[in-house]
Amino acid sequence: MDLLKRENWWIWLIIYLFGQGVGIYILAALLKVYDKNAWYAKWEYWLVGVLCCFFPALIMFSVFSIQITVETAKKLDVAGSEIYGSAYIWILGLIIPIIGWIALGVMSLYLTINTLIALYRGNAEQYID
Repeated sequence: MDLLKRENWWIWLIIYLFGQGVGIYILAALLKVYDKNAWYAKWEYWLVGVLCCFFPALIMFSVFSIQITVETAKKLDVAGSEIYGSAYIWILGLIIPIIGWIALGVMSLYLTINTLIALYRGNAEQYID
């Protein structure tokens, strides 16, 4: 059973609902989104983040999660990549209190829902090996 087939979109829905956030990492691995030369692949950065009382490591993990979600959505051709693909939009969302934070939540919800819709439409079938 290949999870990237169109008829298996409901499995992704269950993984997203009950997987406690792990679904995007599995989907990214199946779509081969991870980059061996990216910052998140270097263990030295994570070690420094953990040694600095875990707070920087939590921020790094949040940035990693957002980056993987965005890259997965781009690979599945989710509409609006010029908006959510720009790092400036995410930074503005963090800087602007309340309205920006709400916009960040809405944008991440948009990416999650539209990634599931892209799987339903069969956009991932072209990545089946």
